[in-house]
Amino acid sequence: MDSWRILTALGNHGLAVPEPSPSDVPIEIRFRRSIGRPLPGDRVMLDRESGVTGILPRDSLFGRGTANGRFQPMAANLTHLLIVIAPEPAPSVDLVHRYIAAACMQNIKPVVIVNKADLGVPDRPPFTHLHDLEIDVLHTCCTPPMDLDGLKTMLHGGVHLLAGQSGVGKSSLTNALLPDLALQTNRLSRSTGKGRHTTTGARLYHLPDNGWLIDTPGVWEYGLWRMTTTELEQGFPEFRPFRGQCRFRDCSHCHEPACAIRDAVGTGKLPDCRYQAWLNLLAEQRRLGLG
Repeated sequence: MDSWRILTALGNHGLAVPEPSPSDVPIEIRFRRSIGRPLPGDRVMLDRESGVTGILPRDSLFGRGTANGRFQPMAANLTHLLIVIAPEPAPSVDLVHRYIAAACMQNIKPVVIVNKADLGVPDRPPFTHLHDLEIDVLHTCCTPPMDLDGLKTMLHGGVHLLAGQSGVGKSSLTNALLPDLALQTNRLSRSTGKGRHTTTGARLYHLPDNGWLIDTPGVWEYGLWRMTTTELEQGFPEFRPFRGQCRFRDCSHCHEPACAIRDAVGTGKLPDCRYQAWLNLLAEQRRLGLG
């Protein structure tokens, strides 16, 4: 039996299209409590009554933290987390590094998209140091002459989620990448029935080159969930060469003497902006009570 791809989840039901024919009109499907709640990007099996009988194994799971530190899943099976920034409005350095840490912890490759690159790219964080972290950076422009070739090449196959603060041009990118966006959106609307549902979360769209794009609302804040310090370190892969070199095994890299991470920052082996991101997230974890 063919699998179906979840486009959007709406409480105890959602919309899906068959994997072999993603251009088909979506159908409304029902979730079973015993199976769990699928997410945009999930691949599921259905019975004859369009009920979900199983969620196929996930490659990755992306989510965010709630106010009380609980993990809230948003999407599944991501290949890339596309973190969109722009010269205007001025980007939040903290938000960018939160997204990078979250992607690394969830086995998703982070990519920074510098949109509106025609305005000029400032020589300051978060526009700098990313290549040193082995993070791919792509420059895009959605105004004529458009520059999207590098991004389109990256999006061949796989599932990719656009994330970023309000005003950076995510909607412009979505429109440029999806020439049939209006058609796909109308199909979603017709499938749910006008006025029956309000969708404010993630939505999955089929890309022309056989990939998938998940669009999410613009945000100004992104919080992590409660976790241990060891788990938080997984979001900072550049720390790996220095792990085990601190004097104390449970070093928080905050105030302890003979800390290899702090020494690396002091000698320029690690960028200060990433260390500041570590301190901010560590402080947040302490407020949440650490997992």
